[in-house]
This record gives sequence, structure tokens and C-alpha cells, in this order.
Amino acid sequence: MHLMSEERLPLATEKLAEILKDCGFETHPKGMAQPSAANIEQSSDGKSAYFDVNADAVRNNGEVPERPIRLTFDRAGTQGASPVWKLKSVEELAPGVKSKALDRQPETPKRNAPWPD
Repeated sequence: MHLMSEERLPLATEKLAEILKDCGFETHPKGMAQPSAANIEQSSDGKSAYFDVNADAVRNNGEVPERPIRLTFDRAGTQGASPVWKLKSVEELAPGVKSKALDRQPETPKRNAPWPD
């Protein structure tokens, strides 16, 4: 798992897919799970950051999660002028936690759902 590696945010689509795979999630083969700088949230003290991936963009053992998947990072330092982050956790959001990402859409089957185009 990538919990010890240091990354710059936003992650490249391939890097996001690799991290999610290491944590038991599959991503859309066309790379639809893409982090953007606008979706990255930072804590008020700047020591942690997170972003969420839409539930329909991932699978866990063939199932679509009900809630978005949150990747949480701790600030590890800086490299030049850019902050460097360590991955802290990858988990499905609990009910009631606010997110910019979308929950599983009602029309998406829970099990063995086809990937959206």
C-alpha cells in the first residue's frame, strides 16, 4: 500500500487508480475517477487534505459503494514551493458526512454494475 509514499496533489489519474487498487478498489477502465485541484479540501491548519471519488466510479469486490471514497492525506513537508503529502487512509464515507462527490446513483445496481460511458 502507498501509505508511506509521498505525493503531490492533485494525483495523476494513473496514480489514483494505483492507490485505489492497492486498497481493494477497481476504477473505471477509461480513467473516469480523476482528482482535480478544485475538489481537494484542506484543513484550516494546512496539515491535512482530502478528496472524494464518486461512488459510481469505483468497485469493491464487484460492488458499487453507497457513498464516495475519501482519500485523506497528511502534510509531509515541501518540495520546492509545493507541499508533499502522505496518504493516511482510503475509506467509504459514513452516512451523513458531506462530500463534493456523488453517492451511488439509484439506477446503478449495487452488484456487478456496468461502468458508465
